[in-house]
Amino acid sequence: MTTNRFARNLQNISKFYSLNSYNFPTDSNSQMSREEKRLMVPGEHVSSIEEFEGGKNTYLASDGSVRSATVGTKVYDLKRRIVKIEQKKSPMLPKVGDLIVGYVEMMFSSMVSIKVLYINDKWSDAGFSAIASARIGSRADVERRGDRRATFHNGDIVRGRVISLLNSTIHLTLAEKEYGLLYALCSICGGDTVRTNESTIKCIECGAFENRKIADDYGKESFRLVLKAGK
Repeated sequence: MTTNRFARNLQNISKFYSLNSYNFPTDSNSQMSREEKRLMVPGEHVSSIEEFEGGKNTYLASDGSVRSATVGTKVYDLKRRIVKIEQKKSPMLPKVGDLIVGYVEMMFSSMVSIKVLYINDKWSDAGFSAIASARIGSRADVERRGDRRATFHNGDIVRGRVISLLNSTIHLTLAEKEYGLLYALCSICGGDTVRTNESTIKCIECGAFENRKIADDYGKESFRLVLKAGK
């Protein structure tokens, strides 16, 4: 049920992007190599030394892992047990302070994983993912009213700001008023939704209400403006 709703949301909201971030085509001339299409960034974990030795554009980290030394894709030599990074044209890398628009791809107890679609209103096809805390409110709010978590669903379109690139991971904040849910379809019927107040959206099809951490310009029109700006 959840998987079907996720697929429907993504199809209805954004037909222009794909979830097929990973693909392992086999070399047509040999069964001894394969390339992974997901883009690696410098410092990202490639393999353990026990699995593959590092080849071109990799280095051995102090923890014994093979890591990427450039932006590119992993290419495995399965016969020689070597992995290298095939260097690609450098994509637009997010920086601290950049604005990110993407969709929720996974949810955890206190975190959400967001697939990056736009960086500062410019389309990004690099396949980056970012993480953000689902906790909302200041520390004082937490101490006074207890730990509160924002509600998100797979396929939700969200806006956030980059606050850290620690360990080659893009960390976002969704806490400020202009960040959070930018647009979503109803998680029950897939219908269009409108904002009713600062923390609630309503489905115009089935009438269901849902609590969310909503951006102050929530709505389909705001998402359309993002799409238009990024073309």
